[in-house]
Amino acid sequence: MSAERQRNLSELLEEHGERQRRFWKNYREKTDTFLQTLLPDIESSTLGKLRESGFEFGDDLVARIEADRERCEEELNELVDHPALQERQTDDCLTVELEKLESHFNALQPFLKKCFQHPRFDDLLLDGYGTSEYKKKFWHLSYHVDRKAAREIVELCGGIPFSKIRAEAVQALEASKVLQQRIEALKVRRKQRTKVLRRQRTLRSRLQTHQQIWLNSARRQLLSIVENDPVDTVEKCRDLCPEEVFEWRLAKELSSEHQALKNRFLEPARSALEANESARFDLLLDEYHSCAAALKRFDKPSAPKKTIDWKKFIYSK
Repeated sequence: MSAERQRNLSELLEEHGERQRRFWKNYREKTDTFLQTLLPDIESSTLGKLRESGFEFGDDLVARIEADRERCEEELNELVDHPALQERQTDDCLTVELEKLESHFNALQPFLKKCFQHPRFDDLLLDGYGTSEYKKKFWHLSYHVDRKAAREIVELCGGIPFSKIRAEAVQALEASKVLQQRIEALKVRRKQRTKVLRRQRTLRSRLQTHQQIWLNSARRQLLSIVENDPVDTVEKCRDLCPEEVFEWRLAKELSSEHQALKNRFLEPARSALEANESARFDLLLDEYHSCAAALKRFDKPSAPKKTIDWKKFIYSK
């Protein structure tokens, strides 16, 4: 019996979840329709009708929209003269130059890596071994240690004389330093140019869809207002969009009440089942079925709208 109850509960939870997704989808669709009807645009006349209906909304919206447009246009004009865009080199040219520098830099590294593979090569360079700057005498133990290290490095480099190894290593190190500095500087220039160009695209895109961006934002603000007081919203919208507001409120209540059934009955039923409280489990499912039946009749997307008397449904409560 416990397995049967578990299976029954699992089926109900799955069924509830699928129905809840449909209710939520319907609520989002009704919300979009409601807001599009309530706020079709952000013209002064539209905002005036909202205020006349009791919505404290959009008093300075038109002025803020115009100020934002002017700010975007001003910044876009300033970017035209940005130093990063005054360079003659294009992005492709910068990339080609960067790849060339990196290629030169990378070509030097195998030789240097081979030299510095020996742990004492750095010390020999610093001490000036192989040059007149080398101060150690043959009676110093370190002199013989250095000679041994130099011979080992010559072997690593295929028999090239140490003096030549040293000269080439010094040149490679100096060239690597210069190349690295040029590479980093070029990367900074390219990054700055990319940043400015991206900002240009963002501003142009914003200006192209400026009105719609602000309209979407205004609708989100308006949704927050109507969500806070659905009952008052219905009253305010009696003349503006009666059918849309009734459908929106119904969809909102259906989604909310249906979701509550899971918390009121199905989740407690799960706990009752885990506690082997069969009688309580059965009672909770009976109550769930009774309450869910009243909501299931609205879970008919293909049903014609005229079968539902919205005003009767809203005001009969």
